Amino acid sequence: MRTGLLGGAFNPIHNGHIALAKAVYKELNLDKIWFLPSGNHPLKKNIEIISFDKRFKLIDSALKNYPQFEVSELDRNYENLSYTDELMKRLIKDFPSKEFFFILGADIIAELPLWHNWQWLLDNVNFVVVNRPEVDRSKWKNLEYLKKLTLIEMKPIDVSSSMIREKIKRGESISRLVPEEIEKDICRLYS
Repeated sequence: MRTGLLGGAFNPIHNGHIALAKAVYKELNLDKIWFLPSGNHPLKKNIEIISFDKRFKLIDSALKNYPQFEVSELDRNYENLSYTDELMKRLIKDFPSKEFFFILGADIIAELPLWHNWQWLLDNVNFVVVNRPEVDRSKWKNLEYLKKLTLIEMKPIDVSSSMIREKIKRGESISRLVPEEIEKDICRLYS
């Protein structure tokens, strides 16, 4: 079974995450995509993140109309940092019949060497990278590991979780940036 993994803080989930999942699902002919909110994200230590349970509920509500997507608690780890290599080792062991595709935004490509045990990841994980509008691809030309990544193009969507949090702080509308069914909840939780 071909399963996509879309990990991240999802602080909060937005329409860009869902559009990205749709594009990868279709392009790679996947059976399912699991959204994996991180419990304790090692690269987001200086960002205020709402609780795992609140983010999980928002994601679950946002995905109700998408049977091909589901939210998973597999990366719910409060005590220790959530490292992708440890998660992937568990998944490979626990689900040997699945072929996993770890989905990333293109802004992460240059950050991969900062990841815990990143060389193991490059050798053992199918990374799928989806373009982002603001990414300067000229920085990629000297990255030796680029050939190990599957690149997917999609129509750029100019939205990010930080943009949504800033709009809420300024009292601006986030309509059409997040799924309609969770817009009020996001505004309440991030006010």
